[in-house]
Amino acid sequence: MPGGGPGPKTIAGFALALLLELAMLVLLASTYTETMGLASNQYLCDLPGAGGLFCAIDEDMTVSHLLAFLLAVFSVAVPIMIWSAVLDENIHEDPRSWLASPMNRVKAGMAGIVYAAVIALEVVNLYTLIAQQAAPNPFGVSHDQAPMMDFLAQNQGLGVFVALLIALVNTVLALLTVRATRALVQKG
Repeated sequence: MPGGGPGPKTIAGFALALLLELAMLVLLASTYTETMGLASNQYLCDLPGAGGLFCAIDEDMTVSHLLAFLLAVFSVAVPIMIWSAVLDENIHEDPRSWLASPMNRVKAGMAGIVYAAVIALEVVNLYTLIAQQAAPNPFGVSHDQAPMMDFLAQNQGLGVFVALLIALVNTVLALLTVRATRALVQKG
């Protein structure tokens, strides 16, 4: 369709990629919220100035919720930005010539460090959930009955594998999202 705008297949691909990225964001935000206890008793409504804005969103939102959401956005955005840079600079076509420049090696090193931080964040948070499930409770209160978490608590090595698998899925979703966005923009 020259000049006619993106077709329904392109729009559907973009919508699906966006929906999957949103699902990954919700998954990571909920995982981070479960494991993060930092400032969980400080409600954002109580903040001077901006507190009213947070009250309009959710009265029960704590600093912990906000931090978990920001970490989830970071975890989803970093692979998207890395794939965008790879495709913008055509790194995938000839990585050796791109890495020949010292500045490009610095960029690649920094991107690798940031991406490693994202993977570590995802692995540590899922492993923390597994450890919470496996930990004995001194008060005799039982944990939520989640068969998957019980299984991973008994097979903790597999839990690390599952966390790495989620990081891989996040990376593939980022590539699909970047490609779908580019297809939509090029045809639009």
